[in-house]
Amino acid sequence: MADGNLRSSQVRALLRLVNTAHALRERPQERLRQLLTGVCRILGAEEGACVLERDFGPAGRGDCTVIMLNGRSGSALRALEALRRMGNSRNPAIRSLMDRPLVPGAIVTAMRRDLVEDRCWYGSPYVDHYLRAAGLDDSVYSIRWSGLPREVQGLGIYRGWSGRAFDAADRELLHLFHAECSPLLDSPGAAVEVPQGVQLSRRERQTLELVLDGLGDKQIAERLGISRFTVNHYTKSIYRGFEVNSRSELIVRILGSEARGATPGLEHSLSNRMPPTSEAPGKSRVAEPVGDGQRRRGCD
Repeated sequence: MADGNLRSSQVRALLRLVNTAHALRERPQERLRQLLTGVCRILGAEEGACVLERDFGPAGRGDCTVIMLNGRSGSALRALEALRRMGNSRNPAIRSLMDRPLVPGAIVTAMRRDLVEDRCWYGSPYVDHYLRAAGLDDSVYSIRWSGLPREVQGLGIYRGWSGRAFDAADRELLHLFHAECSPLLDSPGAAVEVPQGVQLSRRERQTLELVLDGLGDKQIAERLGISRFTVNHYTKSIYRGFEVNSRSELIVRILGSEARGATPGLEHSLSNRMPPTSEAPGKSRVAEPVGDGQRRRGCD
């Protein structure tokens, strides 16, 4: 749908999703998982991630902390881990978003094709080495700038390598989802569910939280004021408790690769199906499609 009009079937599904999530107000982690899983299902996506990103802006690196990961097979994990190590700027579409002026509180939603040309996308080492290997390709992104400098909440939704490309209606649906559900997508800060019978010390819990924040052993050691040897001892103990053998397996175990409240006024907003571009200027917008001759990031 080139005009970007929201599909009524998607709007109804989104309304049901958020109303159902509203019942999980006492279980924020499960609610977050349900919301991300649901929007992926509505958009027909293979994988999705909700992240907190720092140093997000021109010349920034784009440091990423995973809030929630969703997918049918967890195939996005390796690609996401690469971004955690190297920075989101390695993804050329996200790099294009980072080059835009930062507007606190604004939400910008864009398809990959809005952001970067095909030749740059398919010529990117990150796309070739990580997304292609995971069987992922077309994507749509939504970014909400917080009140803190260079910090954003981000959504990345991906379809399979041979799947249908996202269109303007998909983009507007994700934008509406992010605008309405943004407060529910913040990291709930809930205690990690520890397997029954497993006891973690205070330091092990602190280490686990920092591992989930994307920090390496050296950074964790500096943050906690302990040696890297001690950090390694803690992580091995955590692996045993969760019955995993690596950080990647630990992240999948905790954040989930499978799915396990609505904000006031949402039903009115969805039933009226007001396009996001009608919101107050400077607060929220959908990135318009770009064609030849219009501004879009090419290859560096």
